[in-house]
Amino acid sequence: MCLIVVAHRVSESYPLVVAANRDEDYDRPSRQAHWWDDASDVYGGRDLVRSGTWLAMSRQGRVGAVTNLRGAIRSDQNRSRGELVSGYVRGEDAPASYLAEVHARREEYAGFHLLTGEVGGTLALLSETVAILEPGVHGISNAPAGVQWPKVDSAVERMRGAMQAGGPEQMAQQLLRVLHLSETHRDPTRDIFIAGDRYGTRSSTVIIAGTETVLFVEQNYGRKGIPQGDPVQVSFSRR
Repeated sequence: MCLIVVAHRVSESYPLVVAANRDEDYDRPSRQAHWWDDASDVYGGRDLVRSGTWLAMSRQGRVGAVTNLRGAIRSDQNRSRGELVSGYVRGEDAPASYLAEVHARREEYAGFHLLTGEVGGTLALLSETVAILEPGVHGISNAPAGVQWPKVDSAVERMRGAMQAGGPEQMAQQLLRVLHLSETHRDPTRDIFIAGDRYGTRSSTVIIAGTETVLFVEQNYGRKGIPQGDPVQVSFSRR
């Protein structure tokens, strides 16, 4: 993920709303959102190189997402950042406790921001330190910790507007349009959506989590931002 926007306990009806773009090399093999074969209560995409994920959610309402850091040095010796999300959504640790454990061994990974949370409960973020996020709308990109890029401000403001769109389907469609916005077509600090030849936005994901049910929508893209089929959509009850 290179952009994550979350509305955390802003709405009583929808205590968690997530809109996120995954930017990645087009040649990196991955699988679109699905119920996992090895964790049947988890729904999300899957990296087919190292089996991790950029964003996933469990039926129990546990959600995790990770972004890389622009300019971070990655080597074959690094562990996969995607395993950090998988480990959280498949586990039982509290969000902040899980991040504290990851923080103690963060040098094993290339740079990242890691978000963990529970619908209607705690939402926590690990950047340089572990922080508990207050109720509100929060944006995370692949900028260094403490740096706020214009695309984050734009996405946060548009998320606030989408929260007034009506029911979950209407909210999801509006947020997918937000995630497809590109102002300059060349500036990753301003463009919410990246359409390239080698690297770009591979998928846009929206999660509308209500008090009992969850709507999960994902649109996948190919080179130059061409949509790959219709959005994948699933609605499920939380346990």
